[in-house]
Amino acid sequence: GVRAVRHISLDVGAGEYVGLIGPNGSGKSTFLNALCGIVAASGTLSVDGSPVRLGHPGASRRAGVLRVFQAPQTFTNLTCLENVLLATSDRSHAGLAGAWSARRRMWRREKERFAVAYAALDRVGLAATAELPASLLTYGQQRLLDLARAISAGPKLLLLDEPSAGLNDAETGELAAIIEGLGATGVTLILVDHKVDFVDRICPRIVAMELGEKIADAPSHEIWSDPRVADAYLGVDIDDA
Repeated sequence: GVRAVRHISLDVGAGEYVGLIGPNGSGKSTFLNALCGIVAASGTLSVDGSPVRLGHPGASRRAGVLRVFQAPQTFTNLTCLENVLLATSDRSHAGLAGAWSARRRMWRREKERFAVAYAALDRVGLAATAELPASLLTYGQQRLLDLARAISAGPKLLLLDEPSAGLNDAETGELAAIIEGLGATGVTLILVDHKVDFVDRICPRIVAMELGEKIADAPSHEIWSDPRVADAYLGVDIDDA
């Protein structure tokens, strides 16, 4: 009988970075899951003005909605490069048919895919690990590998769920700089994280949730003075604190 997310309306402009905050159980991850189609949801979603069918991950993926999860989703038996190559969606000249009938186009496309994958690894500082098994990476590097895989897919909307979880201060600062640098690519971002300074640094705008509903939407320098946000986090009215 509990709805994890309900009655949320959110407009995010092209190239905008929006933070999504709220106490544990407020519905942040479920909201991201709904946007990328891995949980059932009612309502509407549009990307660049085009409607996207909810509840179908393939539809969200084709619309350019990419998701990075709370825990690293690396394939440890593959190399870092192979992990990133999995995100490329254009395999029109792959397979036996492509090898026989369109060999030149296949090789040209494969070279492009590898170049994009190497560039993504370089962007997150993992170029030197390209040929290494992902199993040799540290936890922090595995999180960066996840980000590289999402970057290589050319997202229009990038959903990051607790990307700094488990990282120390130095690693968190490195991650923040990488995410800030993605702004030059024009990507739109929704960031969920519990590290307040991390979210404030990256996102000029922050949306707060509680019990599955949106309770505030304001610039990052104003959001924490909202009584509803203070009450959600502290359990007291801001005037009584």
